[in-house]
Amino acid sequence: MKIEANDKEVRDIFSLGYFKIPRFQRPYSWMEEEIIDFWEDVVIREHSHYFIGSMVVYQTEKPYYGIVDGQQRLTTITLILAAIRDAFLFCKDENLARGVHQYIEKANIDNISEFILNSETSYPYLQGCIQSFERANIQDSLGSEEQNLKSAFELINKELYKRLPKIDVSDPCNELFQQHREQALEILRIIRNKILSLKVVFIQLDNEDDAYLIFETLNTRGKDLTTPDLVKNLLLQKLRTSNIAFDSYKERWNQILKRFDDNGLDEKVVDEFLYHYWLSKHGDTTQKQLFGEIKKYVDSPSKSESENKSKLLLLEFQANSNYYVSIVSPDGYSWTSEEKDSVQKTLKALRLFNVKQQTSMVLALIRAYQEKKITLRMLRNILWKIECFHFIFNAVTSQRSSGSIAPLYSKFAQDLSNTGNLDKIQSVNTNLVRRLKDKLPRFDEFEVNFVSLLYTKSRDKKIIQYILEKLMGKNINALPIDYSSASIEHLLPQSKGDEAIVGSIGNLILVDRKTNGEELRDLDFTEKIKILKSKNYPVDPYLLNATQWSEEEIKIRGKLMAHRAYHEIWCL
Repeated sequence: MKIEANDKEVRDIFSLGYFKIPRFQRPYSWMEEEIIDFWEDVVIREHSHYFIGSMVVYQTEKPYYGIVDGQQRLTTITLILAAIRDAFLFCKDENLARGVHQYIEKANIDNISEFILNSETSYPYLQGCIQSFERANIQDSLGSEEQNLKSAFELINKELYKRLPKIDVSDPCNELFQQHREQALEILRIIRNKILSLKVVFIQLDNEDDAYLIFETLNTRGKDLTTPDLVKNLLLQKLRTSNIAFDSYKERWNQILKRFDDNGLDEKVVDEFLYHYWLSKHGDTTQKQLFGEIKKYVDSPSKSESENKSKLLLLEFQANSNYYVSIVSPDGYSWTSEEKDSVQKTLKALRLFNVKQQTSMVLALIRAYQEKKITLRMLRNILWKIECFHFIFNAVTSQRSSGSIAPLYSKFAQDLSNTGNLDKIQSVNTNLVRRLKDKLPRFDEFEVNFVSLLYTKSRDKKIIQYILEKLMGKNINALPIDYSSASIEHLLPQSKGDEAIVGSIGNLILVDRKTNGEELRDLDFTEKIKILKSKNYPVDPYLLNATQWSEEEIKIRGKLMAHRAYHEIWCL
């Protein structure tokens, strides 16, 4: 690897040639804090040759370079120069404006104007609205990078004009205008010269492959690289586009990110998706080691084999991102009516339990179903068993897994993913359920925790609602129950007992809001039961046979509910 490193001023760098931000680089992402910090360093501070760090490039062909490190700073410098140019124009000095503009745009060897900094991802906003001497007005459908550029440019202009005297351009013949204009021009010259004299360690490499290796290890002034950044970089470096106008591989990656973004899911979820995908199909690892495992997987002495692996992996990521979104955002996914009644409900329950250990297995199951390896019935049955386990293990008894549950799921997920044989798939599911049974807490531990659930605790409220819905069943009088209109009723009124008793699960039932608010109100226990019987509500036998309602009866009912939950409803 040949590396040349030299100290250079910004004016020399911008005179060298043209710089392109490669497609594997992150978009412009500096926010107000980074911009103000940079502005104060390079403009406010007194310096003659201020050092702003390193810049790493590789030469494609003379005089064109790809930027590996420093693109956030170089873009910000371009924004500052564009703001200075526009300020010169505002002060009615086109010569000075064009003098600055030569560091933004210049003619190539064919005497055709090219922008010195070229970014594909922000096209055409950066080029048309900021770099161009005759500014365009492009406002429709700005993406996140364009919005960042717009905000950064507005902030730089705001800071720049703070340093200039007020100029009334409506009367250019006015003596005060001329005075303020000269003051403004002098200030702009000083800022211009400061920017152009900034010092950089300019590191030049021979080719993109070497640049890619450097890119993996460098940290810039901007945000640290995430695993998705590194994976994108790796795959796009392996998959060279065949058409300069349309990069299909980069577009596939952007579609993955868009799918998460459209569902309100941030980059952290993308990171978790890559991790859970890998666990579901390729092997056990940690999130910190994930990129190394992916790199090891796609690297090959044969370029064609490496490219083929990278292509297949990108296609896998694209398909599985859709499956993963259905898992982490089940309400926003499009389900059939049959899937809603089973698959969606379990996925929502697992979200309610706030557990992730099972995600690799659930992803493998959803993938197998979407690829028609298993039926909806098989999917529904095994998902329900997983829901039952985590209801007992996490939602009620709050067990600590000691790190054994996630690897267990990962192993079975990989076994499932590596076979298309229905009998083997059934065997995988059966063995998984057997292993989960072995890890279940005993009933006596479950019972203690179950009867301790308290409606006044915010953590317990949704779990209690979930439990009462399952205990009630799906229908009343052969009609489906609308649980969205149901509310919790305290059989012993809240005004007549201790909070720990009144709010315990043994004192609670689920009824529709109208019955609760208009008919049950604060009636005594026997009157409430009469009303519920007359409406054919599925009241449990213990309530029907009770002649009084006190702390003792509430505790007994709570234990009966726990027994039914563990041995009948959520039974593995």
